[in-house]
This record gives sequence, structure tokens and C-alpha cells, in this order.
Amino acid sequence: MASLEVLCTADIHIGRRPSRLPDRFDSVEFSPRQVWADLAATAVNRGVDAVVVAGDLVDSENRYAEAFGAVESVATTLAEAEIPLVVVAGNHDADVLPDLADAIDHLQLLGRNGTWERTSLTDADDDSLLHLEGWSFPGRYHHESPLATYDLSDDGVPRLGVVHADVSDEDRYAPVAVDDLATSGHTAWVLGHLHVPGTRHDNPPVLYPGSLQPLDPSETGGHGAWLLSVGTDGTVEAEPLGSATLHYEEVTVSTAPEEGFHDIVDATHEQLRDVVTECGAETELLAVKLVIEGRTDAHTDLRTRRGELEQIELTEGGTTVRVIDVNINTSPSIDLAERAGDDDPIGYLAGLLRALDGDEPIEPYQDVIEAAHASVRETHDSNAYRELKSHDESYTRPTEAETKDVLRQQARRLVDAFVEQQGVTADE
Repeated sequence: MASLEVLCTADIHIGRRPSRLPDRFDSVEFSPRQVWADLAATAVNRGVDAVVVAGDLVDSENRYAEAFGAVESVATTLAEAEIPLVVVAGNHDADVLPDLADAIDHLQLLGRNGTWERTSLTDADDDSLLHLEGWSFPGRYHHESPLATYDLSDDGVPRLGVVHADVSDEDRYAPVAVDDLATSGHTAWVLGHLHVPGTRHDNPPVLYPGSLQPLDPSETGGHGAWLLSVGTDGTVEAEPLGSATLHYEEVTVSTAPEEGFHDIVDATHEQLRDVVTECGAETELLAVKLVIEGRTDAHTDLRTRRGELEQIELTEGGTTVRVIDVNINTSPSIDLAERAGDDDPIGYLAGLLRALDGDEPIEPYQDVIEAAHASVRETHDSNAYRELKSHDESYTRPTEAETKDVLRQQARRLVDAFVEQQGVTADE
């Protein structure tokens, strides 16, 4: 059985730079433009049958001059290897991509002005093996599903749909339902717009390649192009190539009460090395938001020495790991059972917390719980919640169990505050 290989990508946003990179790292080196250039070499080396871009190749109209050379260079490289470059316009490049396609040879834009258009990959006898069908954004916003105007015939040849569209709840960016895509009769779909990569449906595949290079710390996980292998019988295999050179990640390090600052730094290094093993081989920089949580005697030390944590950097294999942000979410360690009953605010709160958790009788604290419950209900009965109650039929007044949860959270915060003020550090 013959098969065709299509290299798929989307949301390159040529003209943008990744955000929150440490100063000594060159944002140009890690720019989408650079990874886009590398993609051409990958396509040629693999000998793929086509390269498909599902919208937002360029960041916006004012990037025309910057994008021209980058797009033309890749289009020329691919053309010399007889690899067609097929694109559709997204919401960011709806105005600029048609002009680029008019000016650049070998850049084939499908679906101008919100219409459906088809091009085909053929064999030596010029028989169609795979239809590439695309729809392009006609403007910055589009409030209807592209499938509402689909009008291309089914002649039995496998069809790969390419469209920039939103399967979430947004209604401004060509909203489309996954079920509608899955039942359209297409062999597979390649979608742009959402930057999180992955398949939204398995058979047929509905694929979001995601952003080719992550653009900000919210775009965590591996990124890069995907390879679709499409058989002439309509079978499809999708493979992520992990070609991005930049990887953002949030890493959480949990602490124990007895651990000191150096112990936590050592644990952080170890955990960061573990994360590197999960990155693609192409990853040159792993930019990490570090979250430290748990109860620890080092709580105050961590806060005062946060600047040291923000300087953590290491190299593992060919990947540089650098912390770009630190969130200290720890609390002082304290033995609630030991402190409960002490004649001070911490003692009272420790007893209340143990009672709320069922470790001590609740009766001595019942008046406080009832007063808190009355206060919470009074707040929710106030005019501030009138609008919410009028629009949400499922809205109900807070239960006593919900009040206890609130009380538990506030009591815990007060304990932490008192402990930190008094410099109390006791083993839990």
C-alpha cells in the first residue's frame, strides 16, 4: 500500500519573539522565524510529499516586510526539492498572506475570501492520490463554522482538510464542532488557532499541531511540526516530531518539614534533570516556572532567598535549563496536635483545625462555626450576589460543609501568619 507523508504545522507567527527569555538568551535565535527555516531542512531530509500550514504563518499585516524573506526562502528550498508548500490564512494573517502568496512563487494559498478550494497530490500518471482542501479567514474575525459553506465533491480520493478554526467555546474565530469534522467524510483534519498541540479526535484524526515554537510560558509542553502518513486506502498515522528548540514548563517541587534551603535546591536540580529527559532532542532551552510548595522550616528562608532560586541554571545533555520565575507556595511547619489547647491564638486555631478535620470534638467550636455560617449566608444574601442569583438557576446558598471549608482555609492562613510572626519552627 502506498502512502503519502505530509509535514503539518500551524501558528508560526513569523514576526513575534518568545517572551520571558533570560537576558543572555537571544530571542532571535529562538524566534519562530528560525524554527520555520529549520522546518524546510527537515522536510527535504525526510523527503515529504507536501508541507501544510494551517494558518497564522505570519503574526500580522505589519510583519509583511519581515516575513517576506523568511517565507520566500522556505518556499524556494521546498520547490527545489519538488515539495509543495500549501497554506491557509488564519485570523492573524488574513490580510497579509494573500499578498505574500501573490508575490512569492511556490507559495500556494487555498480558500481565499472564506471559500473552499482543493489542490491534489498526484502520481507519475497525474492521478490524484490525496486532496488537500483548505479554507482561509476572510478577515480578522469570522463568526460562522467554515463547514457551513463546504461545497467540494467527494470523488473517492482521500481528503485532508486544512482550516484555521476554533473547537473551543469562542465564537469569533471560525467556531466548529469536532463531531462535525469527524463526520464530514475527510480522511483527516489539520487545524490551526489553538496553540496546544494534540489530536481532538482519533478516527478520523482531528489534529492541532499547535504553535511551531512556543511563544510564552503558558504554552508548556513539547511543540513542533507533525508528520501525517496518509495511505491511499485512507488510513492515517500522526507523529509529533518535537522540533521546537524552546520548551516552557512549570515544575513543582514539594518540600518536607525537616528540609532546609540547600536540600530544596538539591531536590530542584534533580527534578529539573528529570524534566529534561522528557523534552525532545531538539530542545536547546528549557525555561522553567518553579513552584515550591509544602510545609517546611525553610519557609522564611525560601522567601528571603528567592533571588537565588531565580538564578538556577544547569545543563543536561544539549539542553540548558533556566528558571525564569519562582512561586513560593510554602507554609511554616507546625504540629497542630502539639499546639492545640495552648493559651494563645495559635493554640486555639490549631484546636479548631483539628476539630474541623475530625481529630478533636467539634462541640467547643460550634458557636464559632455557627457564627461563621451565618456570616457567610448573610454575605451571599446581600445585593452583591443578586445578579448572579438571577442568571444562575443552579445557584444555592452555601451549606455548612462549604462554610467549614472556608473556615478551615482562613484558620490555616492565620496559623501560618502567627507562626511566621513569632518565628515558631517545630517539627510536624
